Amino acid sequence: MGNQNYHESAEKNRQKITDESSNLPSRRSQRKAAKQKPEKEKNLLLPVLFFIFILIPVALLFYIAFLYEPEEPVTSNTMETEVSFETNTAPSQSEIAAIAEQEKAERAEAEKAEKLARQEAAAKEQAEKEAAAKTEAEAKAAAEAKAKEEAKAKAEAEAEAAKAKAEAKAKAEAEALAQKQKEKEEAKRQQQKKEEKAPSSGKTHTVQPGETLYRIAVNNYGAAGAAAAVEKIKQANGLSSNSISPGQTLILP
Repeated sequence: MGNQNYHESAEKNRQKITDESSNLPSRRSQRKAAKQKPEKEKNLLLPVLFFIFILIPVALLFYIAFLYEPEEPVTSNTMETEVSFETNTAPSQSEIAAIAEQEKAERAEAEKAEKLARQEAAAKEQAEKEAAAKTEAEAKAAAEAKAKEEAKAKAEAEAEAAKAKAEAKAKAEAEALAQKQKEKEEAKRQQQKKEEKAPSSGKTHTVQPGETLYRIAVNNYGAAGAAAAVEKIKQANGLSSNSISPGQTLILP
């Protein structure tokens, strides 16, 4: 029983060692791997060297030839200017005169520009004033023309009204005169009729100063029928009232 357990334990240990030894690489494989590693490193080194010694110089040449723009002249000019300012701190008389002349020219130019601006502003203001005055004059002229036209129209209307009124008055006066003349002619005609009838009746009377119809009736018809005689005399002579005038001829019916 004990020996059997021992053999089983020994067998398990042997198998374990065998498995571990089978998992370990052999010496041949180790040598082969060691030989392949330098070759692999050698293969990577060639592209790196090619990039460093070939591509980088070519890229630098391309950049310098096509993209690089040197600024050295500007720098040198700036440096030279700075040096000249540092070394020549006191300007000469000619430079002072040139600066003064330049300032004088600038002032003259500024004054000229200012004068020109003032002239333009004055001309613009004058043009605006003239335009305003012209507009005002045109408006005033238009208003005066309108007022004149209205006054003319009013005068014409008043003249027409006065003319119409005068014509109406003249017409009325003419009609009144015609009516008066007609009445006068009618009275004259009636008087002529009376005068024509007088010889047929055989009796007329010429009114004397101070006589009245009643007095004439009393003298010709008597006091008893004087009132009726007055009415007959009035009817025969076409009188509307008892008024008579001296020299008037009356028909006595």
